[in-house]
Amino acid sequence: MQLKYLTANDWALLKTISRRLVFKPREIIITINSRPNALFILASGSAVVEVLRGTPIAKLSPGDICGEMAFVESNAASASVVAETETTVDALDLPALAEVFNHHPHLEARFYRSLALLLSQRLRSTSMQLSKAAARP
Repeated sequence: MQLKYLTANDWALLKTISRRLVFKPREIIITINSRPNALFILASGSAVVEVLRGTPIAKLSPGDICGEMAFVESNAASASVVAETETTVDALDLPALAEVFNHHPHLEARFYRSLALLLSQRLRSTSMQLSKAAARP
């Protein structure tokens, strides 16, 4: 799921503060219970979200963001994110992102609206999966 409400200009500005990182297969991008200092947007490759090591609960593909829950909550990561294939990410360091938001409050509003939509869609999907699982005998 992607950040739907960001404009091309928003992306161009965020690109100026991002760092490009490459992770090898099975390399950890975010460690569970850590406090990530960046948000990560997948540029290429794929990654999986794991609460228990080796047990994926979600798959990420290019354009997807990770670290957003820890970012929104200012808290520790609730899961690990592990590169499934060689994965390239654009890392948005949190202090640099805060500085951009200070100078561009409309970008900040679109960013948070995009995160709200992403998290709402994820919750809706999870709720549907749980209701189907509960309905099984």
